[in-house]
Amino acid sequence: MSLSGVLKRCAGALSVLALAVSAVVAAPPAVAAEPKNLQVMSWNMCDVPRWNCTGTGTSAQKAGVVKYHVDNSYVQAALLQEVCENTLATLMTQLGPGWSRTFHPYQWSQNGARHDSPCVEGAPERVGTAIVVKAGMGNARKIPTTQPWTGLQAPFQCANATYWDVELCNVHASWLGINPDHPDWDYRDDQFAEIKTVVDAFPRTVFGGDFNAQAPDVPNNTSPWVWPQGLYSQGPGTPGYQECDQTGTSRTGRPTHASGVKIDYLFSTETRRWCVVADSAYSDHHVMIESVAVG
Repeated sequence: MSLSGVLKRCAGALSVLALAVSAVVAAPPAVAAEPKNLQVMSWNMCDVPRWNCTGTGTSAQKAGVVKYHVDNSYVQAALLQEVCENTLATLMTQLGPGWSRTFHPYQWSQNGARHDSPCVEGAPERVGTAIVVKAGMGNARKIPTTQPWTGLQAPFQCANATYWDVELCNVHASWLGINPDHPDWDYRDDQFAEIKTVVDAFPRTVFGGDFNAQAPDVPNNTSPWVWPQGLYSQGPGTPGYQECDQTGTSRTGRPTHASGVKIDYLFSTETRRWCVVADSAYSDHHVMIESVAVG
C-alpha cells in the first residue's frame, strides 16, 4: 500500500472517532421526569330535597359549581356524594367529551332486603355517589363495607385515573343513628378500618368524601376512637395519610359543613401542593379541593 493510502485510512479512522466522541459529548444529561399535578375535588352536593336539602339549588346550579372549579381551580377529578342521576348527566354535558364517570346508588336496607334510593319518591331517578375523571378511567368498582342491616347504605367506590395512574376512592360513611332499630350502633369504626385496608394496597391514591365524623384532635370530640391507627397521619414522618387541610401535627382543619364542623376530608399518598375549602350556596357542605404532585 502506498504512503498516501495509509494516510487516507488514518484520516478516515480519525474522522469516525471524532464523530463518535462528539456524539457522546452532545448527548444531554438524564433529567428526572417532572411530577404530574392532579387536582381532586370532593363535595357532598345535597341533591335530594327529602334529605334536608330543600332550597339548595337546581341540578344545573349544582353541576355549575363543579364546572366552575374545573375551569377556575383546574379540577381534573371529582368525588361527589348525594348526587342525583339527572344532575350527573347535566354535569357530564357541561364538561363535554374527554371526561369519564362512574355512579353507584344509595340503597335502603329493610332487614337485609335492599332497594335503590330514589331522588324523588315514586320516580325512577336514583341518588348515589360518583367519581368523575378527566383523561380516562379504569377498573371502576364498588367495594363492600360494613353497613346497617336496616337503614341507608352508602356505597364505597374506587376507580383509577389512568393518566396519573392514581387510585381515587369516594367515601360516604354512616352517621351515628343510621339504623332506626339500633340508633346507638356506630358503623364508622368498621368502615374506616375497611377503607384503610383497601387504600393501603394502592401505590398511589387520593381518597375522600363525607366521613360524618369530626377530626380526632377536635376538642370535646366524643368519638375520636372511630379513626383507626395509621389512617389519619399525626404529622410528617408518622404513619398514615396526610389530610388536605392538615397543618403540622394538628388533625383539625377548617369547617366543611354549615353547622360549623369538619366532616369532609381528602387524604393522599402524594405530596400536597395546596388545599382549598370553599363555601357554596348550593349545598350544606363546602367544596374541598386538593392539589397533589404525583410521582
